[in-house]
Amino acid sequence: MTSILTNMAAMSALQTLRGIGSSLADTSQQVSSGLRVKTAGDNAAYWSISTTMHSEKLAMSAVTDSIGLASGIVDTAYAAMENVHKSFVEIRNLAIIVSDMPQPGFKNLVIGGFSLDEEYGKSDVAKIEQQMQQLQDQARDAMMSASFSGVNLLYNPKGQPDRASERTYSFVIGYGEARVQTLDVKAMDLLLLNDDAGYPMSHPSDHNPERSLFDLSDMIDTPGSFVPASATWYNILLTNPMTGDPEAYDVHPSYTLMRLENNIARNGGDRAGLYSNFIDYLDTKLQGLTDRMAYLGTLQNSLDTHDELNKKRIETVTKGIGRLVDADMNEASTRLKALQTQQQLAMQALQIANSEPEAILRLFN
Repeated sequence: MTSILTNMAAMSALQTLRGIGSSLADTSQQVSSGLRVKTAGDNAAYWSISTTMHSEKLAMSAVTDSIGLASGIVDTAYAAMENVHKSFVEIRNLAIIVSDMPQPGFKNLVIGGFSLDEEYGKSDVAKIEQQMQQLQDQARDAMMSASFSGVNLLYNPKGQPDRASERTYSFVIGYGEARVQTLDVKAMDLLLLNDDAGYPMSHPSDHNPERSLFDLSDMIDTPGSFVPASATWYNILLTNPMTGDPEAYDVHPSYTLMRLENNIARNGGDRAGLYSNFIDYLDTKLQGLTDRMAYLGTLQNSLDTHDELNKKRIETVTKGIGRLVDADMNEASTRLKALQTQQQLAMQALQIANSEPEAILRLFN
């Protein structure tokens, strides 16, 4: 049946052309964006899953940045601790040399504390002590400069809002199941110097939770004498004259050797035995440094392991998202070419269908 009012063939051809145009638009979008599921309307289930996975991927990327920051903090602390260890190895070696030197004299035995005695200052032991003081200063500079992004694992200055013994560093190392995973490090496990080591103690023998490796004074036994010598590196525990509370006060220079020699000169005892104990004491400090360096090494390895694991998880999630929403570009490009051909054929069919009424009109002419 042929009608001049309703062109059924043209309507059918137009409907076909519209369907091809819609498919062509979808395929063109896939080719241009690289996605076969771009919105929830394309595939609600796949879109929901991929959106959640993409969100987790972003969180994992943030974790990678956090691990990099933590690694910077730990690596900086380790490098500084190596310098401290090197300095105190030299101090230990100088103490060995001094133990064989002649005993120096004193003009005033009563001083013997933190003011240089005139006669002692002219001795060879005093010259060695100057070298030791330089090494101490280098070690302290290394501790104080071991800061990365505002975090220093080796040095705690005065005036902090919390006590070092109550502080824990939490390094972000992972994210999964909507939970942040952290690696927790207690500050006192790594701290070398706490300028805020003053702590109220009812008795001198009480444990001081704020004391780190090089804080306050240590007693060195003197064989043959009832009076032990003291070794102080950076600060000393005294009483605040205003409040009566104990506080740590800076000591510089430390005059460690001078106080050892003064103790022998005032109270007698075996000088060789005292230096033997002092060298053993330094070896104990070096062992403490070695233990902390080993701990830092385990932290470095742990951070590297978590970083590698996190990167693999990001790679796995990326692949999973791709399988859900990425377009197969080979298939899409082939389909696009086919649809373009179909579109051209449909347009020709529509032209033919539209030409039929003209043939009828020619019959009336």
